Amino acid sequence: FLVAFSPQLAAISVGGSVTYPTLLLQQLRSNDSSIQLDMHTGSWVGSIYGLAGLAAILTPIFMQWRGRKSALIVTCCSIAIGWVLSYSATSIAMILISECFHGFGTNSLLPVALMSMTEMLAPEYRFLSMQLFGINQGAPIAMRAIGGIAGQFLSFRTISLIMLIPVTIAIMIALMWPEGTDELSKKELAELITPQKENLSVRKQGKRMTLKSFWSQITSRDFYVPSLHIYLLLNLLYWSGGDVVLIYFIELVSKSTKNENATFYAGIILYSIVLIGCLVNNVIIRFFKNKTILLTSTFGVTLSLIGICIVTYLQSVGIVPSHSLLCMYFLISFMVCNSFGMNAVVFYIGAELMPVKHRNIGGSMYIIYNCGLYASTLKISPYMIHFMDMWGTFLIFTLNIIISSYLVWKYVPETKGRTLQEIEDYYTYGKFIQRTIDTDVSVHVLKINKV
Repeated sequence: FLVAFSPQLAAISVGGSVTYPTLLLQQLRSNDSSIQLDMHTGSWVGSIYGLAGLAAILTPIFMQWRGRKSALIVTCCSIAIGWVLSYSATSIAMILISECFHGFGTNSLLPVALMSMTEMLAPEYRFLSMQLFGINQGAPIAMRAIGGIAGQFLSFRTISLIMLIPVTIAIMIALMWPEGTDELSKKELAELITPQKENLSVRKQGKRMTLKSFWSQITSRDFYVPSLHIYLLLNLLYWSGGDVVLIYFIELVSKSTKNENATFYAGIILYSIVLIGCLVNNVIIRFFKNKTILLTSTFGVTLSLIGICIVTYLQSVGIVPSHSLLCMYFLISFMVCNSFGMNAVVFYIGAELMPVKHRNIGGSMYIIYNCGLYASTLKISPYMIHFMDMWGTFLIFTLNIIISSYLVWKYVPETKGRTLQEIEDYYTYGKFIQRTIDTDVSVHVLKINKV
């Protein structure tokens, strides 16, 4: 119970931090705010969350050193510090520092929580706990919509206090965790094996062998090919504009409709869609193949992007009125298609592609890809919208998603129903390997056929 409950509470706080920049951007740009933003600092508020997450590549090392329990406590403390700093912020520097703590904690929580739940929970509870983890991340987004989206009723300081509560409880529960299997095995090993001093030449030789092994690993086909596929999937997700719409939605709708009331209600609809998408994804993933869901969702996203491009271009030349709600409808359609498949399935597929033997380096590489692409889209997009207008920005998103989705369809393998060994065989041999066992009275023969 303790192991299952603590990550769920932390996930609620993490879910609040994901859309927190949206609230900050709107409230800090209001005339009565004591902290003022311009376009440059605003782009940092939206993107520094992702850049700070790059530090999470150290999390696997810390887990190996101090164990899952300590890693979760440190991760939750980072999130809690972020909420405390944002509550007490008196300058833009404190806001950015708080977002750095949020970014590190959020990107560290996922591997810590999933590894803890898979190692320390009974098999019958693992899948349910991981599904609830995803749902809990989406819940605060919907609560913000219900409670008055865009800060109409709640200030960013009040939100900080509310989101501080679950992560504080998560820390207290984590302090009562039992030791995990990893820590217990280390203790038993330490009791059996006494440390021995190594000769300097042996250490140097070991270092040379390690560097040689590292180079051999990253240049092997079963490492760099899945690495490219993971990058392709994440690029498809982030440079389609999903997070740009989520974080800058209020500004995009205000710019394209000039209607504050429409912006308010559209925000409620949008953030509710994200939570519903979390729930629906857990159902449809059981009945359809991963790539089928992904490409169907991508097709809908592409049509919505084309609609946004056309409407905003016609608005820029005066054919469509500047107060038209057409762009808002296409933005909502975009988030529906994005949330009901694409936003989740990309991570499902990406988590399965890297062979187990490469997941130490592969995990760090995944964090770099994820944080780098997330931060780059949110940092660059405000400038793109300023200099290229909305239609030019979304045209780039459209071209990227068309090219990326074609490459995903052509080259990325379907992972549903495949074992990790079969996926590794695909990257080793270029095809899936069918392994069958023929048995008779005295002989066991393993047949391997390419399929």
